[in-house]
Amino acid sequence: IQEIAFSFSLVSEYIRRLLARGMEIDEFAPRIAFFTSAHIDLLEEIAKLRAMRRIWAYLMKDTFGAKNPRSCWFRTAIQTSSLPLTAQQPLNNVVRAAIQTLAAVLGGSQSIHTTSYDEAYALPTEESHTLSIRTQQVIAYETGVCRSADPLGGSYAIERLTDEIEEKALSLMRTIDEKGGFLEC
Repeated sequence: IQEIAFSFSLVSEYIRRLLARGMEIDEFAPRIAFFTSAHIDLLEEIAKLRAMRRIWAYLMKDTFGAKNPRSCWFRTAIQTSSLPLTAQQPLNNVVRAAIQTLAAVLGGSQSIHTTSYDEAYALPTEESHTLSIRTQQVIAYETGVCRSADPLGGSYAIERLTDEIEEKALSLMRTIDEKGGFLEC
């Protein structure tokens, strides 16, 4: 919730300042992109990215008056999180990174960096880096999940969680706005 609210509240500050300088929203909004992390909770990460797409479209259309559909496209690059990685049993990190990568794909990311299994204790080796790339390739080309833009859309659990995350993130964004905006907070 905080990741979404803080990111979008900050970018809203940038947008307001650009608009105040006389730029039109559709001049620059199609080039705005985000860098997001995918954590280990599979369903939550999928719902988070889906909620971010919805909120971004809402902000662009309803808050900033964008007319160009490309201004409403939520673009994000994902890096899988190294926080759950462990040095004690590093091969388990392969599974963790694969789950996080799958969450990013199912959530609709356009770009993914899969963390190497040895990043918990060292700089990635060539072997671990290659395995990260192979993890992405297996998910992309062997699982079939890339054949649909939103393969879990309609799932009760995903839809409910997406709605919940969206509602809470928007609530936190309103609180930030009421306190003077992101920079003031």
